[in-house]
Amino acid sequence: MELTEKLEAQLIEAMLKSDIEALDALIADNLLFINHEGQQVTKAQDLSMHASGTIKIESIEQGALNITEYENCSVVDVIISIHGKYAGQELNARFHHLRTWAKLNGRWQVIGLKTSFA
Repeated sequence: MELTEKLEAQLIEAMLKSDIEALDALIADNLLFINHEGQQVTKAQDLSMHASGTIKIESIEQGALNITEYENCSVVDVIISIHGKYAGQELNARFHHLRTWAKLNGRWQVIGLKTSFA
């Protein structure tokens, strides 16, 4: 679980900084991401929103991580509070994330994320 907790911390830091290089390394090219509005978001779309400033996260408060680990994948269940802006509008909400990490070509990456309002 220590590895998954470290990966989650790296992902949150990259999200806070809109660090495109780090996000690119942490997110699989074939990401399956369903956002809180039920829309599918590709890796390219997610990175573009960070790069353009469409998403600007000021803070993330993370609740307890519930992690289930397997040989080459981990599933994370967590409630997070995000404060920031999305498309120029205030974004202050609690989200329930179900994220899947997998070891692909020797590197751990997010392959799936389903988020909803908590």
